[in-house]
Amino acid sequence: MSTENYNQVCSKTIVNPSNASLMFMNIINASDIIKNYAEQERNFQNLNLSRVDLKGADLNGIDFSHANLNSADFSYTNLSSSNLIWADLNRANLRHANLTQASLLYSSLFWADLKSATLVNANLSNALLNYANLTSACLKGADLTEASLESACLVQASLSRANLFKTSFKGADLTGANLDEANLRQTNWEGAILSQASLQRVDLEKSQLNETILRGSDLTEADLVEADLRYADLTEANLYRVALELANLVGADFSRATLKRASLFRADLEGAVLQDTNLVKTDLRHTNFKDTQLMGADFSGSRVKGACFTDAQGLTCQQKQWLLVNGALNITL
Repeated sequence: MSTENYNQVCSKTIVNPSNASLMFMNIINASDIIKNYAEQERNFQNLNLSRVDLKGADLNGIDFSHANLNSADFSYTNLSSSNLIWADLNRANLRHANLTQASLLYSSLFWADLKSATLVNANLSNALLNYANLTSACLKGADLTEASLESACLVQASLSRANLFKTSFKGADLTGANLDEANLRQTNWEGAILSQASLQRVDLEKSQLNETILRGSDLTEADLVEADLRYADLTEANLYRVALELANLVGADFSRATLKRASLFRADLEGAVLQDTNLVKTDLRHTNFKDTQLMGADFSGSRVKGACFTDAQGLTCQQKQWLLVNGALNITL
């Protein structure tokens, strides 16, 4: 059907606000929605609104649940407190949209453009946001439990205090993002980019961070107990007072990073790079340093009893003697 014929069909569709069943059966256009919304109608469920243009409209509290909103234009639209559960928003334009406290459970937003959108306290649990553009979006306090943001762009996005339990960020770009105090337990960050991101006091217990790029990130007081950080890039990262007990850090790069007062009790650092790393007053008891590169590393005041340094490289004679005196193992003088 041509665009002209499509518009003609849509324009002939009359919606009676008192008869919601008509809305389940018909396709309506943007002017119908705005007109009926002004007359206090809020129920627009199950409609086919593909490519509808509602740019800049005020639709606070509207119900678009189960609607087809594929490629719709909601840029600069007020959708605060709206109901969008199970909605098809694939490739929708939501730039600068206001989705504060909106409900988007199980919604599909593949390739959606949410640049600079406001999603404060929005519910996006189980939503699909793969390849979505969330650059500079505000998701403070949002619930993204078990959502998928694989290969999404969240550069400079704000997710502070968000609930991201079991969320997948595989291959996503969160350069410069703010995730302070977010719940990130059991999240998957495999291959994600978190350079210069702020992750202060986050909960990343048992999370997958293998091959993740965390250059210059701030993980102050983060919980990374039993996290998988194999081959992660943590160069120049701030890991002050981080909990890394039982973490898998095989092959990770901590060059010029700060691990002051951190806990790496029983962590596995085999093959890791700790060149010029600050390990002052760090708990390194029973940590595995096999085949690590330790040139310029500072162990001053650390607890090293039971730490294993088999074939470790870069230790000075003075450091080796100090480590031996303090209970480290497999030190070759």
